[in-house]
Amino acid sequence: MRGRRILSIMIFVAAIVIGGYVIYEEVKDNNDKNEQLLNDYLESGGIEREGVEDLEDDQTAMQPGTTAKDFTLTKLNSKETITLSDLRGNYVILNMWASWCPPCRDEMPDFIKFYEEYQDENVVIVAINMTTEERSVDNVQQFVNDFNIPFYILLDEEGEVKENYDVHYLPTTLIIDPDGKVTVRRPGHINYDMLVDYYEEME
Repeated sequence: MRGRRILSIMIFVAAIVIGGYVIYEEVKDNNDKNEQLLNDYLESGGIEREGVEDLEDDQTAMQPGTTAKDFTLTKLNSKETITLSDLRGNYVILNMWASWCPPCRDEMPDFIKFYEEYQDENVVIVAINMTTEERSVDNVQQFVNDFNIPFYILLDEEGEVKENYDVHYLPTTLIIDPDGKVTVRRPGHINYDMLVDYYEEME
């Protein structure tokens, strides 16, 4: 009887150890993935630095002068969708971002400030989360809550925009004129003054 009890205890402890190891490995893999994604973007241009525009390949799609490819994406926490072509007639700012991206976090207050001051001038901001690069949509929601973002938050759940717009660096911002033409493509951090300058140049 005593031997069976000891054996049962040993099996129970072994199960706990194995279960704990599996959970640890899963969490570690997720953390390693996020850390690697972050390091890749930081090292390859996902931060503000002089000459950052040169990081993009000259053959990259959606360069200034081209017509922005249409897309339809779902809003965060909603079944409602937004289609880019439905926004024609406005100056549309597309901001591609991820919740784990430090420069995305740094620039978000500037986008909010710009939106609050220019929303009555046919300016629409669409923040497109690169959801395929996220660990969880909960992280996206937390990011939005942190800043109380007032404009559209769309989820690129299938990587459609990431592929069609060749988004290699986060953040990446495009500005589209009322005719649907790309006028600005900027990989890397952007600030309020730059947004104002870009907008005034388009008017």
